[in-house]
Amino acid sequence: MRYLSDITVEHAIAHHIDHLIPEKIISRRQLKLTEELHLYLSEHIVAVSRLSSLVPAKFYDEPGEVAKACRGILSGDGKFVAMSAAIAERLFMVMGTNRTLSPGLLIVAHVRNNENNKRFVALLKMESQPVFKEERKKGTDGETYIELSVDPVALPSPGKHLQKCALIKVEHTQAQPEILLIDKQARDAAVAGFFHEHFLQAEYCRDSHFRTKKFVREFVKWANKARHDHQLSPEQLDDTVSAARDVLRHEKVSVPDFIEKTIENRGHQNECLEFVTRRNVDAKFETESKASERFRKVSTIKLDHAAQIRMPQSATLDKDFYKAEPDPEDATVTVVTFRTRKYQVS
Repeated sequence: MRYLSDITVEHAIAHHIDHLIPEKIISRRQLKLTEELHLYLSEHIVAVSRLSSLVPAKFYDEPGEVAKACRGILSGDGKFVAMSAAIAERLFMVMGTNRTLSPGLLIVAHVRNNENNKRFVALLKMESQPVFKEERKKGTDGETYIELSVDPVALPSPGKHLQKCALIKVEHTQAQPEILLIDKQARDAAVAGFFHEHFLQAEYCRDSHFRTKKFVREFVKWANKARHDHQLSPEQLDDTVSAARDVLRHEKVSVPDFIEKTIENRGHQNECLEFVTRRNVDAKFETESKASERFRKVSTIKLDHAAQIRMPQSATLDKDFYKAEPDPEDATVTVVTFRTRKYQVS
């Protein structure tokens, strides 16, 4: 569900949740998905899927109301309206009388990823205004339901007016968990406890995206520290980081095997393995290309005075263009040389 691009919102429904009045309007009719409303919802979901701050999670082993409802929706048993109502009732109950929580709209959407024809549920907790004109109507049976129309004048960029979101699928693995979360209002935690622990009844976990980024971040930290401590020469640092870039092109990585093949000194191998283990890097993981894309394509050279040079990784491999070597008169100094015919500072 990360990095979506082509999706169709097949069904959607909106519920009004205001625990402060208190007032709840649990719709019994699906939204009329006009072209404008469909575009707005799909752009929001796509934008959410591309956020680097998405948190992977999984439902508790003993599933709660939201897990059962989402799995019911995804089973295609035709109870979308009733299942979405159960989700909204759960949110209203969990919010209780907590005045630090924001009221708003809960939009439940049944979505198809057109790239692989897989379906998922999107739960979007949003501000109801000024994006939507919320129309409360009564059906022939006397029940109240909500229709939404998008105000094109107030239409924000995707992601604005979104409070919280959960993307939920049925098929999942250790590398691709069933839930991805985002909390736009979070301060002290990645996602508010009331939302993932009490409402969703879910817990954080790791996916291939998280594991790949964690390996990159911590291994490069160790390599730079080893260079600072004169355990690696500038050339060895380049070679070591280049090897990390190469290994992430594989589908799976064994960190102990990689360290043993990449670092010659046995003592440095042990130090590196202890460092990344202490930093909770997984010993084995499936790679995720988007998580390593920037690392694989761009090199950042950090210098004194907080100066940085960013350039394509291929440029660092051209020894006629770029070279880094220790100063023969001062081992703590690295001399970086660029040979270029074009020179311009902006």
